[in-house]
Amino acid sequence: MSIPRSPADPAAAFFRTLRETPMLSAEEESALIARWRDNGDETARARLLHAHLRLVAKTAGQFKGYGLAAADLIAEGNLGLVRALEGFEPERGLRFSTYAQWWVRAAMFEHVLRFSTPVTFGLSAERKKLFFKLRSLKARLTGPSGSALSADETARVAADLGVRPERVTEMERLLGQAPRSLDAPVTENGVPFGELLADDRPSAEEVLGERQELMYRRELLKQAWGHLSEREQDIVTHRTLRDTPLRLEDLAQRYNISRERVRQIEASALAKLKSLVRAALPAAKTS
Repeated sequence: MSIPRSPADPAAAFFRTLRETPMLSAEEESALIARWRDNGDETARARLLHAHLRLVAKTAGQFKGYGLAAADLIAEGNLGLVRALEGFEPERGLRFSTYAQWWVRAAMFEHVLRFSTPVTFGLSAERKKLFFKLRSLKARLTGPSGSALSADETARVAADLGVRPERVTEMERLLGQAPRSLDAPVTENGVPFGELLADDRPSAEEVLGERQELMYRRELLKQAWGHLSEREQDIVTHRTLRDTPLRLEDLAQRYNISRERVRQIEASALAKLKSLVRAALPAAKTS
């Protein structure tokens, strides 16, 4: 996507583009999407993307409280917008903005999680949930004082969010830290700050167990894969396993069937795989 950029102020160039780009009616959007999907019209693609830059700007505003540059959030949102257009299927009856807002928010979400704290940490489901909800829950419990959560308050937050209390404590500590160099000395004998950080990496036993579990599940999936027909395998491969999935239209032409039929085959094949793996899990674990 080509977006005018100013070396001095990229954000200003972006907002200038917003003012200069008119919004699309439903009919205009539908026509542009058809030109892009059916004919690969790059002009139509660029028009669609530019018309939805307002969505990127609006979403970036929701993340302004995390101390990150607006230009960086906008850049991540633009990438999410491009990914959304690649996977958009108008047959579902949605406007593109409705579909794209999830992709734009998800792109910014990952960026905030990775760069708004001074320490990089794994993006588990618990940590993602805590990152966006802990501030409001803590403010409700402690008020304007912003004091540290007590053990009882930590337990309440953990119960409300369905996470472990130790994760609440960890995230409270991370969100309260000011950016600091890991090489900065913190003691008289010059011990760097980075050497004092707790190592929360999994133990060798945990790594080995996870690796064995992954190999075990891959074997089950391999066995289940053999129960799919060649057409089902081909459709799932090109729709789910590729970095850039093929469009429904491409596979519909390959097999001389409708786009809706391709979608049905894909959904049925994925459901079959899931069912076969689930059915094999108890038997495999007890054998």
